[in-house]
Amino acid sequence: MNGSRPLWIAALLLVGAAGAFWGAGSVPVALLSLASVAAVVALSGVVRRVLGALLVVVGVAAAFSGHWLAIIGGVLVAGSGVLLAAFGARMPKIGVGGQKTRVHDPETDMWRALERGDDPTDDKDRGGQSSNE
Repeated sequence: MNGSRPLWIAALLLVGAAGAFWGAGSVPVALLSLASVAAVVALSGVVRRVLGALLVVVGVAAAFSGHWLAIIGGVLVAGSGVLLAAFGARMPKIGVGGQKTRVHDPETDMWRALERGDDPTDDKDRGGQSSNE
């Protein structure tokens, strides 16, 4: 199974659960479901699997509120948690791929030096002698 597919399925299940809880009048659990979407996308590895286990517990507990929409929401949250617990370590972390530099770009290096607080025009930073000496 493609690593990103279970991630998006889990996120969509949580969004659906948020809608179901909102309709059942369980606004705090609906907001928790929406916050879990952000956590699912931001976390990775073992931490994402632990989140999945917590979501299974929350889903089962929320399903016992009695309202039919809350039961549906609880099943969706628990299903998302099962996906995360099973495949969480293999799912990609969103946004990691864009942080890798593929080609050496001197202009990018200069901007990174400025972000670090270094003077990119100073020869000492590049291992040479400064022209001011």
